[in-house]
Amino acid sequence: MVQSTLVTPEPYHLPGYLGYVPQFKFKIGGTYGQTTHSILYTPEQLNSRIPYRVVQEAKFTEPLARSKPAQEEGWNNTKLKGSMVPGYTGYVPKGQHFFGQRYAQACDNALKSFEADLVVKEKDDEILRRVPRRPLTPVSKANAYPLKPRDFAYGTSPYRLPNEHNEKYFVSGYTGFVPQARQLLAKSYPAVTHEALSIHQDVQDRVRGRRLETPAKLTRAKTAPPGVIYTRQSGLIPNYTGHVPAMKFKYGRTYGATTVNALNQSI
Repeated sequence: MVQSTLVTPEPYHLPGYLGYVPQFKFKIGGTYGQTTHSILYTPEQLNSRIPYRVVQEAKFTEPLARSKPAQEEGWNNTKLKGSMVPGYTGYVPKGQHFFGQRYAQACDNALKSFEADLVVKEKDDEILRRVPRRPLTPVSKANAYPLKPRDFAYGTSPYRLPNEHNEKYFVSGYTGFVPQARQLLAKSYPAVTHEALSIHQDVQDRVRGRRLETPAKLTRAKTAPPGVIYTRQSGLIPNYTGHVPAMKFKYGRTYGATTVNALNQSI
């Protein structure tokens, strides 16, 4: 039976094959099937020292042999197996060290190399586990670093510590507001915050002492009688939208102080 010239004879690769074809980039002027047939069928066109052999699909073991169960080693990814399909975009351990081969064969060699490294690592870990560990013996019976009694509990805010305390500061990286720290420069952050907190504490102490010495006396303003808007002793409430005589000629004072005795009546 005469074979048709329109059909490419075996063996050849189908168009869309993504594997490696030797010397393919140097062949032009033919279809993909004819070009791959000429490469696979004609030994003298391979231009290599590897003897010609019939291309057969390699058979890989699936799954790969493991020395221990996958659950114990934490490698439970079922996608990493024999006969990897071209187009897989996931990570293949040590896959970057194998090239010039078909994708499935390169992945299989990479995974076998990765397994060999795991075996070596397990042996090294086993040797380390077998090394006897001697307990640490103290140099002296006395405590080399005696603990000083703390006058304040851990976690006390620096605001509550006295000025002479060595922990009255904020550590570097604190992003909160520190009073009196803007005008302090050319020092480390703990030193700046310590000085700023000390100044702030002194100001607060002076204010509290002044309040205790001269307590302020609050007097309630007398309410105006019904129907009276402009009083002699008190001003109007801010946001009052009514008319105030001569208001546009007065400035530099608060609204309440400006509107006192707005009618300019004699007291």
